Amino acid sequence: MAFMKNTGFAKKFLFVSVALLASLNLFALPGVQSPVPDTSGEYVYYRDYSFNRESYIGFLYYDDSTYEARYYAPETESLAAKNIDMLFTVDPNKDRLELTGERFVAPPQQDDIEIVNYIHDLLYELGARRAKLQESVLVDYAKSKGPFMETGTKVSEDYEQFGGPVQILYDAAVPIFNLKKIVDYSGRDVFVVVTIGQLESSKDKSFAEFVPPIQNASKRAPKEVKSAKKETMTFRVEIGKKSVLLQAFSADKNWSLAGQSVWTLGDAAIASLQSMALPEDVLFGKEETAARLLRLFASSKNHAYSDWTALDIHADASRIKISSRTYNPKTQKVITDIKTLGAAATNLYGCFSLAVYTDDYQANRGYFDKMAKSYVCKME
Repeated sequence: MAFMKNTGFAKKFLFVSVALLASLNLFALPGVQSPVPDTSGEYVYYRDYSFNRESYIGFLYYDDSTYEARYYAPETESLAAKNIDMLFTVDPNKDRLELTGERFVAPPQQDDIEIVNYIHDLLYELGARRAKLQESVLVDYAKSKGPFMETGTKVSEDYEQFGGPVQILYDAAVPIFNLKKIVDYSGRDVFVVVTIGQLESSKDKSFAEFVPPIQNASKRAPKEVKSAKKETMTFRVEIGKKSVLLQAFSADKNWSLAGQSVWTLGDAAIASLQSMALPEDVLFGKEETAARLLRLFASSKNHAYSDWTALDIHADASRIKISSRTYNPKTQKVITDIKTLGAAATNLYGCFSLAVYTDDYQANRGYFDKMAKSYVCKME
């Protein structure tokens, strides 16, 4: 079953995520003081509406002096796909972004030069605008109202490349430039984040092989979840000699135990409960914590691209819920992923994870949302 193959990876990812949260290496663009560190292998892709054809531009962070930029345009009925990939270096000691070297993965064609120059201008412009920003780019998701893609630090500026007066939206959860989107004077989106990601190794080609989320996804005949006897799924972990961390959620007899704290609903969904201890500075209720957790748990990984235009987050002092949708072009599967992290004690947390094929989720949305809402995390 497709979901079961990923069970071990999910647990491994959780522990890797905790390690990354504890990272003391704070990297950012030259001249930028970012509240959330960039880690090696993080990347971001934007849909750029200033082109006459569907176009995407991505940026990948290797270290504080080495980056990669990629332009990608999908194939159309009249045009071949276009791919321009360049590595560049910067001087990390400067107070602004300054390119010191450049190398192309494949030599650009003559008609690509204009796009290469555009990317150069984009790097300098986005870097300079982010560096001069004095406002905080942290978002209080507990107080934010409206869709996720409309929340952030809004700045009005004049930007000639995008037609003049624009409104720029920043969010610390987005790597590198912290840029979420740019809206022109008419209110039209012109440059919008579509996904962020994290490479898992030097062999991971997820950045170089990115294609737009939900492109050519296969349709799955949704299955209606039939009524069954109610049941509570629990997972207890002994903490010391006298305390027990209890996690539970409400489900029914349609679910089968597939492993320690892992349950499956046929081949349609998988749910799991896990516990973790986070670093002392990672506290719920802090804007920085929400941004760091969002960046980790809503990142594209291993060719499963998270569609940030469909992302949703709810946060308060004791809980963070992240709902995302991922698309894997290799399997053409679209999955809705809901993660709820609950605080049980100081720096001790539980995590409820629910992954469902999106067609099945949409056909039974009330059922699955009720499951996620029923999650309990507390000390006994």
